[in-house]
Amino acid sequence: MSLTIDNGHATESDDVRMPAPLDLWHDDRPLPPWVQALANDFDVEDLVEVIIGRCLSIAFPNQAHDDEFREYLTASTSANARCLRSVIAGEIALEDVYLETVLSFAKVQAQLRIPQKSMQRSYRISFFTMWEAWSGHLRKAIKDGDVDRDEAAMAQQLLTQTILGYQDFVASQVAETYTRDYEALNRSRAHMRRSLVKDILRDENGVLSGSDSAILSYDLTSRHIAVLLPTVAEGAATQLAVGLRNAVSCQHSLVYPLTLSSTVVWLGRIGEWKRAVLDALDGVLTEAGVPAAVGGAQPGIDGFRTTLAEAMDAERIRAAWDRPGAPSVVHHGDVGLEILLMRDPEQARQFVERELGPLAGDTVEAARLRETLEASFRFGSHVAAAEHLQLHEHTVRNRLHKAEELLGHTLNERRTELQVAARLIRLLSGIEQVPAMPPS
Repeated sequence: MSLTIDNGHATESDDVRMPAPLDLWHDDRPLPPWVQALANDFDVEDLVEVIIGRCLSIAFPNQAHDDEFREYLTASTSANARCLRSVIAGEIALEDVYLETVLSFAKVQAQLRIPQKSMQRSYRISFFTMWEAWSGHLRKAIKDGDVDRDEAAMAQQLLTQTILGYQDFVASQVAETYTRDYEALNRSRAHMRRSLVKDILRDENGVLSGSDSAILSYDLTSRHIAVLLPTVAEGAATQLAVGLRNAVSCQHSLVYPLTLSSTVVWLGRIGEWKRAVLDALDGVLTEAGVPAAVGGAQPGIDGFRTTLAEAMDAERIRAAWDRPGAPSVVHHGDVGLEILLMRDPEQARQFVERELGPLAGDTVEAARLRETLEASFRFGSHVAAAEHLQLHEHTVRNRLHKAEELLGHTLNERRTELQVAARLIRLLSGIEQVPAMPPS
């Protein structure tokens, strides 16, 4: 059994086991009786008001006008201050202290997602203010009673030790309660958030309720892009999402694991996703050294689903393309043609073989001719293609002439078909090795 202090009253609590007080000073002497007697006329209510004012202005400015939060803070501070007075008065042993109201407030802070640094700062403020008030009360008693200097110094030392020991004991309980509840809430919130996202992707949730929106903590009315990270687990993706959000100045982000090793990050903005913004996004991904597939910007809840589907399509192309020199970040809008034509890989293969003929062969010469062909189409001149390939202009001309001989017609005769076939052949060997992304 142990004592529970609730609103200043001691009751019995069954099997409460809290950390033992630390014996930091190796001084077991109790406070002198005349110091204990000072508790009888100590004004707890004035002290509580001072503490609340300081905590709200310094540690909890965002909650300063929240009446419910103030009520919890007042109850906790009052119970804490009354309990310390009881310890100083010798009415309760420190090891028997259990502050139910104070620990309830720690749970409230965890539920409100108040940062632990704010919580810890509030307790530092609280206990400094308590020490300040009790020390002043003691100094007045020493002066009024003309207490001997050595006895006065010893009384100040023992009072300070008592307050600091109480502070450590209570703060340890609070930190343990806050951490336990915060972690439990994180686990439960993460689980509920995943369930909500799964329902949204399956179009089973309809309009979100206010509580569901709070759990999701993401505005579905935004313009979304989905960033699929095929090799990044949820924990690392959550950290990366912070950098992505800052880079593109978006208002919202949401991280959702697809598998144990792949994750999607939705980013939501109110405004347009301009090219410069997407370039900044690519910069963060490239600097992080992670492959990614990015869906197009889509509005609303339907867009939330669509951009993920686009990212998954783009990832199939990126993964098939994955080789030295291939882009590590692929946007759906840049590979729309490949996505469309690779819906049926067998039809695509027949198209490539029909259009490229001998140039579709798996040989060094065929690959070299295809590379030259693509560069010529891309840059529009032999000179520019030669500069890109770091070859002499005559070499490019000779290769293109050789390609025409093997094809049996001029390049301009079926220019569009050749361009498409050259793009597709890069994917055909890899696309069959790429597993489909799991259903959401």
